[in-house]
Formats: sequence, structure tokens, C-alpha cells
Amino acid sequence: MRELHETDPRTIGPYTVLGRLGSGGMGEVYLAEARGGLRLAVKVVRSEHAEDRTFRARFRHEVRAAQSVGGAGTYTARVVDADTGAVRPWMATEFVEGPNLRDAVLDGGPLPGDAVRLLAAALGEALAAIHAKGLVHRDLKPSNILLAADGPRVIDFGIVRALEGTALTRTGVVVGSVGYVSSEQIRNGAHVGPACDVFSLGAVLAYAAGGREPFGEGQDSVVLLRILTGDVDLSAVPERDLPLVESCLRDDPGARPTPADVVAAAGHTARSLREGLRAGWYATDAPAAPGAPDGDERWMPEQGSRERESRVEYVAPMTAADLPTVVETSPRPPSRRRLLGLLGGGAGVVAAGGLGGWLLLDSSDGTVRVTAGPTPSAASGTPRVGWQYKVQGLGGKRGPCAALSPDGKRLYVGGTDGSLHAVGLDGLNVWQTGLGGEVMPPLATADGVYCLLFDGQEGASKLCALSHAGKVRWTKPLAAANSQFPVASGRLVLVSYGESSNAGGVRAYAPDGSVRWSTSTGAAPTSEPMVADGVVYVGTFGDEVRALDAANGKRLWTAQAGPDTGRPTRVADALVVGSGGEQTLHGLGLTGARRWQKSDNQLGGGRYLTWVAFGGLAVTASDYQLVALRPADGSTAWTLQLAGEGIQYSDPTVSGGTVYLRKGSMLYGVNRRGRQTWQQRAEGGAAIGTQSPVVHGNRIYVATADGITALALKKS
Repeated sequence: MRELHETDPRTIGPYTVLGRLGSGGMGEVYLAEARGGLRLAVKVVRSEHAEDRTFRARFRHEVRAAQSVGGAGTYTARVVDADTGAVRPWMATEFVEGPNLRDAVLDGGPLPGDAVRLLAAALGEALAAIHAKGLVHRDLKPSNILLAADGPRVIDFGIVRALEGTALTRTGVVVGSVGYVSSEQIRNGAHVGPACDVFSLGAVLAYAAGGREPFGEGQDSVVLLRILTGDVDLSAVPERDLPLVESCLRDDPGARPTPADVVAAAGHTARSLREGLRAGWYATDAPAAPGAPDGDERWMPEQGSRERESRVEYVAPMTAADLPTVVETSPRPPSRRRLLGLLGGGAGVVAAGGLGGWLLLDSSDGTVRVTAGPTPSAASGTPRVGWQYKVQGLGGKRGPCAALSPDGKRLYVGGTDGSLHAVGLDGLNVWQTGLGGEVMPPLATADGVYCLLFDGQEGASKLCALSHAGKVRWTKPLAAANSQFPVASGRLVLVSYGESSNAGGVRAYAPDGSVRWSTSTGAAPTSEPMVADGVVYVGTFGDEVRALDAANGKRLWTAQAGPDTGRPTRVADALVVGSGGEQTLHGLGLTGARRWQKSDNQLGGGRYLTWVAFGGLAVTASDYQLVALRPADGSTAWTLQLAGEGIQYSDPTVSGGTVYLRKGSMLYGVNRRGRQTWQQRAEGGAAIGTQSPVVHGNRIYVATADGITALALKKS
């Protein structure tokens, strides 16, 4: 703890400030005390973030979510209090007595083997608790892990996400600490999933066991390059710990272990972990280095073990205009020399103040792997593996995994490789059109194919229209901070827009690219619009649902819901929608009248929940279950626990009498009574996003780690 500056506050909310604990990209951290003597670590947001409405909205949501994590056995620092409406918002977490992991290793060297495995198991439990609430840490690193006498505590989970999409980072960011970000974070910007945390965990364990950062030191761009090319130095990691560390650092997110797998690999159960975490559990017996000074001077391990001085996040500004045109026809991955050449030749951008750079990756893959599927099950409707189509990962985070041409004979797939792909029913490429940016889920109509280009955070920078032959018909620049796919309304194409949460609306484009209508919604939409029976429904950051006439955009009605109201779904004669706040689920009539609202402690996700109408019920998925609600009163009709591996899951899709979804690499079919009718593994690894499967005839297409897998539904 350091002394207070003259400009530091003496009180924060009801708490008395005792001293400074540190600072970072989010703000300053103070040690404070409640009236009853409870000590807290209080983080106060920087003024530049506090003035950004988008940041405030996200900070409010993330704090609420973070408050649901913590408690005994979670190994996370509990969020005790917060004021997201203050002039400078703040949040208070329980104060953990003990050093952070970075300082412990700097002072005493690598942790003993037993301590490393205790640390691995406890961090696995912490990540499991965080992911179970729909959160991703995004910045797991040694300085965000505090070593208490009864075990480690993870801090700052979920909060770094609030920085994304603010005025400081809106042009495109990677949020995380250099040396601890995953390869997909570098490739996809802010597109992260739970597997990213596991990669960071692997780097943390390598540091704890070996005493130095596994990807070394140097310029940020060089360290990021090492991550992308798998140039990792684990020579200091003891042999016993190598398998676990190496598995966490796999380049394929779907091939990494889950947090539960990490706990098991560390050789612990919840009980043995509690018994092992006693006072002195992480103590090192490392002898002092020759010539090391006594007293308060720190022992410094060999060069390369220092964490980045940027402390809280790595931010790499980049816009699509910054990228040179690169055309590659070979599916061969880029060489290390080519990547270095691009960095030195203008393809990289280095931010001011020494913060970061961007690596331009080879933009061509499009390879197809046709494999013989396993013997299909005799059960009616059981799918078999047909083929896989790779695009270096699907663009965006949500929406349908692909679009089908009106005749069902062609599949359109958007990739992080910057191209829109047309794929035949045999899984072979028909055409591929480069669009200069990550292509999010496309929409196919009789007039052509439409798609949005990812803006690097959570929305879109451009709307593109192509012919069914792959020729670009027109493009429109678009500031759509929270929109990832276009929506059809007859021959019109609808998109939500808004550069920030302050203002935005819905816009309708005609097939020729002209604007048929554009209607302001006040505060910006939180997601894509939904169209049903000639009415457009959209949730906004103004905490309301708006209904518009699909023909002309005229406002029909407005209804209050909850903070940061999500995307509504029509089910029978009602609308079901999620939001932030204490009451996270809402039911509205088709004229906006409130029917019910309720809190939910199981689903999580708030406005991010995607509902589908299925058998007169509203159905949604989480990382471990499928839930069906009655739209009339919000009561639960049924739940189905999903036993598949991993926690990545898809939004559900309905076709006939079956709802389909993916959990991990497993595809499930569930009937109207909530009973699982079949399951089948989809080759290709688990996708990070929640892109929903697409069903047509006797085929189902599902998102995988690097593209699309087609499964053939056996006819009954």
C-alpha cells in the first residue's frame, strides 16, 4: 500500500480510503474500510471512461454479472458493492491479504511442484465459476491472481470487457496482456470465448512453474508473433507439469481442456484442494541468488520473466483502411518470415506509448476436407458426418452459422479470413469473394447475399451486397456497434445502427442499396431487430422495446423492459426478452403491455440471451442446459441438462418438431417435451461463438472451431 496523493479521494461511497493499492488502464485502486472494519479493494474508473456512455452501460452490466460470482470454493474475489451511476463509477471487492503471483515469483522464484498443481486446480475452479455465469475473464495474468493463505483469488473477472467499444478503443482492439492473450484474441480482436481464458491459464502456470514468461520478452509485436506461431519456451517448466501446460496452450481452442479438465489433470478434487490450501501452501524454498542483497531488495529471476509494464490491457488500434490489399490463392499458412515482413513493411500498426501492434494474417484458406463419416445410428433422425469446410473460423459471435440460397443448393459462409464463401452441397468451393474484413453471418434472399463486416468489437463497419455469383453489387459504410447480421423483411434488408449506446436506430435497404426508411430509436439498439407479421421489434440501451411498421419504419409503440434490453422474440401472442438488472426476463403483449417479469439466477446472459419459439414455448440455451418458458406467465415448462464436454454452446434452432443446438463438439436434438432424442459429435472442434445450426431438408450445418461441418440427417 502506498500513501494517498493530494488529489486522491478520502472517501468512496460509504467507505474510508486508507491508501493506494495501484492503478491500471481501468482506473485507480484504493484500500478502503467499511464502518464495521471490513477492508475492501475499491477500483475507481478513470474520468475518460466515466464520460463514455457505452462504457457506463457495459460497466453496469459487467458489475452486475460479476456480483453473481464468488463465495466459498470459487477462488474469486467477491464483488461486495458498486456505484455504477457515480460521477466516477467504482466497484469494491473483498480485500485479499497476500502478494500477487507475479510478485511472489519475482521475490521467491518458481513455485514448488505441489504449489503449482494446487494453483492450477484452484484457478480451474475459479474459471469454471466465472464461465458458469456467462462471463469470460479476458485478462488472466499473474498480477490478477492474489495468493491468500487459504488459496489464490482471481480478480478483475469480466470487468475488462467494459473497455471494449468505448471511444478509446472503438476502432478495433485486442484486450488482454501481451504474453497472456490467446492466438484467437490476436486474430479476431475482441472476439473471445472461455477457451481464451484456458490459454491464459496455461501461460500463467508456465510462469509459476518456470519463473519466466513462456513467450519471452521484446517488442509487443514480436511477443504476439511468438504466440501466433507457437514459438513458446517451456524449457524451465518441470517435466511433471508440462502435459497440462502444453494442453492449455494449444492453438486450436476446441482442443484445449475445460476448467474442469484442468482440475482433474492437476490431480485434485474439491476436497483435496481445500485440504491442500493451508497457510504456506505457495512458499518457495529457492535459495538466494549469488550476490543477492539482503533486506527488502527483490530477488529478480533471469531476464524474460517480467510481466508487461502496461499492466492491465493490451490495446492495438486498427481499422480496415489500415490494411494493405493482400491476395493469396494458396491454402498454405503464412511463414514466419512473411509475417515478420508484413510487420516491417507497413502491415502492422504500433500504438502510441509503446502499446502494441497488429499482425496481418494470411487471408486465404477455404480448404475443404471430405471425410468418410462414422456408421450412422439406426435411430431415426440421427446425423452422420458428411464434410467440413474451413474458413479460419466463422466471422462474428452470434446469428446463424451460414445462409442457404433460396433453392437450398448453395451455402454461404462468412469467415475471419475476410471472405464470403459459396459452398456446394458436396462441400466444395463454388466461389470466394474477398471483402476486406471479417465477414459475419450472411443473409441470402432471392435478390442476392448480404453480410456485415466485423468492426473489431461487437458490431459492424460496413454492409455488403453480392450477387449469387459472388460479384459485389454495392457496399454501404455503417456504424453499427451492436449489430452482427442483417435481417430480411420481404425484399428489404434491415440493420440496426448506432456508433455508441447514446443514439441509433433501424434502417431498411432496398435491393438496389437505396434506403427505403431509417427510424431513430433514441438510445441505440442493443442487438439486431426481429421481424414478425409486418412488425419490427428491437431492444435498446434506453431500457425499452420499440415496435416499428416494417413497411415504412413508423413507430407503433414503445414499452419499458429492463436495463439494456436485448433482442425480443415473438412466441405466440407474446414477446419474450432479456435484459440487465435484477429482473432479467420480461414478457410483453403484442401492443407493448407488460405481462410479467422475473429474475433468473440460472441462465445468466441478460440481454445476450437468444430465444426461439418452439411448440408454443420460448426456448433458450446456456452453457449447461436448455430451458423452455411459457410465454403467458414466464413459468418454466421444462429444462434439460446438457452433458457434453466443454462450455461453448450454440443458440438453438427449430426445424419441425425438433430444436437443435450444439454444446462443445456435440450436436443435440430435443423434442417438444424437452427430451433428448439423439446426439452426435460434429467434427472440427468446438466453435467459440454461439452461432446457431442451420437445417434444410435432410441436412444440418453446424459451426465448428474453424468453419462449418455438414451432417446428413438419416430419413426415417
